[in-house]
Amino acid sequence: MIAGQGLAGCLLARRLRQDGASCVLVGKSIPKAATPVAAGIMNPITGKRLAKSWRTEPYLAEAKNFYRVMGKEWGETLLHEGHILRFPRNEKEIALFRKRKADPLYHPFLGAEYPPCHWTAKGWTDKFGSYEIREVSWVDLEKVASTIRREFQEQNIFREEYLEHKDLEMADDGIVWKDLHATCIVFCEGAKVLENPWFQFLPFGPSRGETLDLQGTEETTGFILQSRYWLLATEDGSLRAGSTYDHKGLEAGATSMGQQEILDGLAGFLSNEFSVIAQRCGIRPSTRDRLPVMGRHPKHPQIALFNGFGSKGATWAPSLAKHFASHLIEGNELDQEVDLLRFNEGKPR
Repeated sequence: MIAGQGLAGCLLARRLRQDGASCVLVGKSIPKAATPVAAGIMNPITGKRLAKSWRTEPYLAEAKNFYRVMGKEWGETLLHEGHILRFPRNEKEIALFRKRKADPLYHPFLGAEYPPCHWTAKGWTDKFGSYEIREVSWVDLEKVASTIRREFQEQNIFREEYLEHKDLEMADDGIVWKDLHATCIVFCEGAKVLENPWFQFLPFGPSRGETLDLQGTEETTGFILQSRYWLLATEDGSLRAGSTYDHKGLEAGATSMGQQEILDGLAGFLSNEFSVIAQRCGIRPSTRDRLPVMGRHPKHPQIALFNGFGSKGATWAPSLAKHFASHLIEGNELDQEVDLLRFNEGKPR
């Protein structure tokens, strides 16, 4: 039984089915779920340190191939490829870019550098120049998840219902929920894991993020404009922008403060004005060490977890769904970097 119908739960459930396991997907969209809000950007170089994302080379390549194959199967274009045009906020960042680009490990992901005022004709503020981040892709994650849910619905193995932790019953040979009896339940419930009584010992560090759907005249097809905030043209020609990070106000929804923060951020490097069509808010299910977390409960092996993807779900979930499925079906050893037992050996804090 897979509890959670976001990207992580859907990809894991589909992988288990492909590998021959019998499973049912249970879940219903909840407020501030991450998948409908996420832009699905797969960026190999992130943050002010311009650091390579964890396992960028293997996971990014596998994710791209995964979405290409799935899109071909569905007759959809799921994967959009391009690059980021980044506007640094100071000379120190440009110096770091040059240092990174000289490193053979970073060179494939860093492209051209442009001088200051190169993009003035477009109305873009590039006082310190600009540079490209290559091998960037973006995916409509909600389209991926909703199509998988529809597949499971057609096979009568998707229950669109809320699953409350208190309604689960332990059995000697598994777990029981209503009329379902499973050998194992895997929680893929995103930030709702904070309420999960079996995984309170894990150091989750979720963050609330807001994004905007915009209308404007920027021509960004094929690339993403970014300084601290990003602007992306979607398949239908509309614009998306984001995003905020708030680790404290998790209870809040979309806020006027968040909207203004993004608009002010865009105004720092774009001169065109935008009108807000919609505002979204979701909670990223991150861990304190910023890596995913998965595995069976140390005392209750019929209860497992697949979570903690933060803002990297689009990139990491395809590879790790395959890895975790092999653990659940074949008993293959889990990678210690993602095994939940890395935290205090699974003992409560």
